[in-house]
Amino acid sequence: MDMFDGVGRRQDEVSGQFLDIGQHSLNGRERKVLFRNNGDGTFLDVAWVNDADRIEDGRGLSVIDLDGDGRLDLVLRNYRQPAQVLRNVGPGGHWLELDLTGVRSNRDAVGARVRVRTGSRWQTREVAAGSGFLSGSRLVQHLGLGSYDTVDEIEILWPSGTHTRLGPLRADRRYLIIEGDERVTPS
Repeated sequence: MDMFDGVGRRQDEVSGQFLDIGQHSLNGRERKVLFRNNGDGTFLDVAWVNDADRIEDGRGLSVIDLDGDGRLDLVLRNYRQPAQVLRNVGPGGHWLELDLTGVRSNRDAVGARVRVRTGSRWQTREVAAGSGFLSGSRLVQHLGLGSYDTVDEIEILWPSGTHTRLGPLRADRRYLIIEGDERVTPS
């Protein structure tokens, strides 16, 4: 039997016979979850509040601010169905977006580590070119700041080993940061 002989079929545990399941997925239909960070090391599933606890056979997810309001929206791709957009209409807080451009590092800054401090709280992001099977992520780093309207400090460790320190910066803006240049450009 080659590796594809069992695709589209499940083996009955009692009889040992393969059951033809046709065009149905082998992954099942599990409810999706959406976790909110409580800020104390715990998370709460809030998918049911936002109509995100769907049971379609999910295959891909993109997280992006589609309407530029600072709140991240979701684009879901399900098996044999059109994509679905879940627009975030909840109360928004302050936010910051960082668009990094490498000079000594790769141009897209993939692998750069960004740390942002607001008050005594630090957040960390790493620039990644992908996020999973049939999923994507923007190279622009989005950080939620809650009630803070200013970022106190930004530290960037570029893939080349170069360090950049910036701050303070006003919130609710997108900034272009070029490796080796201490200037910050709102974009």
